[in-house]
Amino acid sequence: MNLQKRHLLLAALAWILVFSGCRRDDPARTGTGVPPGTPGAPGAPGTAGEAAVDAGGGDLYWKVIQDGAGEYLSDREGNRIPLKTYRRIIVISPGAVETLYLIGGEGAVAAVSSGRDPIWPEEKTKLLPTIGNVARPNLEAAVALEPDLVIGNAMSAAFIAELSGRAYPALIHGADSIADIFNSTILLGRLTGREAEAQKLVAEKQTQLETLAAELRDRPLNLKGAFLYSANPIMAFTEKSLAGEILTILGVDNIAAGFNAAQPILSSEYILARDPDFLFGAMMITEPSDILAADSVIAKTRAGRENNLAVIPSSLFLRPSPRIVESLLELQKKIKKYAED
Repeated sequence: MNLQKRHLLLAALAWILVFSGCRRDDPARTGTGVPPGTPGAPGAPGTAGEAAVDAGGGDLYWKVIQDGAGEYLSDREGNRIPLKTYRRIIVISPGAVETLYLIGGEGAVAAVSSGRDPIWPEEKTKLLPTIGNVARPNLEAAVALEPDLVIGNAMSAAFIAELSGRAYPALIHGADSIADIFNSTILLGRLTGREAEAQKLVAEKQTQLETLAAELRDRPLNLKGAFLYSANPIMAFTEKSLAGEILTILGVDNIAAGFNAAQPILSSEYILARDPDFLFGAMMITEPSDILAADSVIAKTRAGRENNLAVIPSSLFLRPSPRIVESLLELQKKIKKYAED
């Protein structure tokens, strides 16, 4: 990795850590619950938070807003709930379920949704009541549980809108960045009375990211690759996504970067010219052979010639949970073997 790329990697990680460290004491301005003084927070000595970066809070999924004497939590779709402690929550978003277990807030979970990928910790979450598929929750089942809050995700946006229309407190959970995940972790802590535990967890994850950045600075991977959304046509995740940010942190040259579409279609000529070192499929791709068969040019790239192809669970790089940091470390080990000496 050349010097410029190293600087870009470190700058990206510094931005993540600063963004996740925005002050909680001005929620109307920052829209975040991450406290000052945690690693990466502005002004925290010896951390990336010392950089002069005004993270703002422009694109966060969840923002704290002040309305008169009250505090409210708002999502991107305009759903709004009072910012207080809730005791009986239906949690449709798998990422929110995992987060609540990580901070010890599982006692507030009244029910979850079912899906293709398991929800950590599976031995416990599989015992919870369900209200149907994550994309098609059952309204009657949800209402019968008498929740005081429902947390959905983008796949259940219509369901959340319907609940909001019936005066049920409901919110959509999601993330486009690790900073977003850290923000919602702290706010889930506030919603369940586990804020101190959430703050501790975020600090631990930030430390892990700092350690990873130091390792990659000393031993860069020097790889080109992509996370593929589908094989027919070949579509990949850009740098403006959680998946793309993971590649940025790992110092991987994302061959799908720079496109305007969220999941752009990559042409044969483009793939051949970029010559990726590896390609990982997920979502609509079920076998590594699907990637190889998607286009004859794949076999002419290093990824195809050396069979540096794999299918990974989408939860490994798309689930908005603090466990994404462990996933990032797992992905680092997986792709490290492709790195050239």
